[in-house]
Amino acid sequence: MTSGSLSSAVEDESLLVVAARAGDETAFAALWSTAQRQAFGVCYHLTENRADALDALQETQLAAWKGLSTFEGKAPFRAWVLAIARNAALAVVRRRAPGGAVFSEVVEDSVVTDPFEDTVAELTDLRRAMSALPSSHREALLLWAGGLTYEQVAGTLGVSINNVKVWIHRARRRLQAELGG
Repeated sequence: MTSGSLSSAVEDESLLVVAARAGDETAFAALWSTAQRQAFGVCYHLTENRADALDALQETQLAAWKGLSTFEGKAPFRAWVLAIARNAALAVVRRRAPGGAVFSEVVEDSVVTDPFEDTVAELTDLRRAMSALPSSHREALLLWAGGLTYEQVAGTLGVSINNVKVWIHRARRRLQAELGG
């Protein structure tokens, strides 16, 4: 991306934010479309099933819409949404009834509506390897892979940048070892 197209994209995002804050649902939908896929990925890998991930994604979208006035624009909208997605997914996991995940896995096939979800579900080895990571490493890796900078991940997780770099490095190394890469 050239610096001209980058500044144009930032300007376009800023205009969409202003319009969305004024109640323009179409502008919000355009903003949301830039973040939805990565937000689902974060939710899916933290909740470890589609049904809970979809609940967390819905909470993320609602929180982003309601909290748009708090978006400061210091980072891209997508980065802000990924931080919200992380928190929503962790809240869903905390609320999950004991044994609830097993039930969700049984009924989740009925909620498949998007080829992306099918693709994520088919990556069983990756899912298993991701779930074996320490939660701090998994969260840092997911946020970073979703487009956040090391600084943004550190801010979201409330840890130092050095911790984030180490966690991401260790997570990537462990995934490579487990997946034979």
